[in-house]
Amino acid sequence: MDAKARNCLLQHREALEKDIKTSYIMDHMISDGFLTISEEEKVRNEPTQQQRAAMLIKMILKKDNDSYVSFYNALLHEGYKDLAALLHDGIPVVSSSSGKDSVSGITSYVRTVLCEGGVPQRPVVFVTRKKLVNAIQQKLSKLKGEPGWVTIHGMAGCGKSVLAAEAVRDHSLLEGCFPGGVHWVSVGKQDKSGLLMKLQNLCTRLDQDESFSQRLPLNIEEAKDRLRILMLRKHPRSLLILDDVWDSWVLKAFDNQCQILLTTRDKSVTDSVMGPKYVVPVESSLGKEKGLEILSLFVNMKKADLPEQAHSIIKECKVVERCHWGILTDLLHKWNQS
Repeated sequence: MDAKARNCLLQHREALEKDIKTSYIMDHMISDGFLTISEEEKVRNEPTQQQRAAMLIKMILKKDNDSYVSFYNALLHEGYKDLAALLHDGIPVVSSSSGKDSVSGITSYVRTVLCEGGVPQRPVVFVTRKKLVNAIQQKLSKLKGEPGWVTIHGMAGCGKSVLAAEAVRDHSLLEGCFPGGVHWVSVGKQDKSGLLMKLQNLCTRLDQDESFSQRLPLNIEEAKDRLRILMLRKHPRSLLILDDVWDSWVLKAFDNQCQILLTTRDKSVTDSVMGPKYVVPVESSLGKEKGLEILSLFVNMKKADLPEQAHSIIKECKVVERCHWGILTDLLHKWNQS
């Protein structure tokens, strides 16, 4: 761990030891690959909460820069935003050619940007679709410095959200095109009051120091104006990701000369908004090989070791990219019955 990160952690050690509960923090760090099960057990054996926190921080101080970032991200995920803010200045800068971890293959910079922006992590069972991810990234690169819309569209469950999140897990794309960061909003089907709440939450996230206003916008039009000012003055060259958009009228609230990536079942939702538009269609089903890959990951077997019944299971279930638990449970049930 470099000196700046270490000093920042030491400086705020007392506050961290006093306030954090280690259980979920350690879950995140184990998932990232920066804490071992034996280390977790050692922390859990401490008699009090404060002693467990002290032991965890002692371990982190002996680790590398990526461990610092993993700890910082875990604090954000678990609602310790004030404590994470104390460590923000100590986040080490990692170049695009280094700092990649063996688990996710992404840099500390990317992990931090996506965590702060609320971008979902990869699902437990994950298979890549490189051609689609590359296509989305190519469209996003066209937005470099200019407002516009990239639309990922396809049927429910085809993996649009997973693909959107995966497309921005790229250091050069974030650094070159969206140095202002990314901001993920789960939209869904909304009425006007629901949309206003989404906009209020987004404005609060973008203006945490309340430098532009000390009260929430009272209506959608005011929220649209607030969002435009925040994106222009505080978060220029950032990417807004709108996940699962159902209605075109919802998009009008975000039509603010922003750079926007959205997922939707209906590509016509962008017909009513202004600016350049780029579309990436996603097919609803996968090929047999990808289906077998999903099944092998779920049952923890090599693809070559799958029995012959696996092929008929894939065909019958019509596996899709999203890999949600309902489909995987159906796969496993049919596996057990075969």
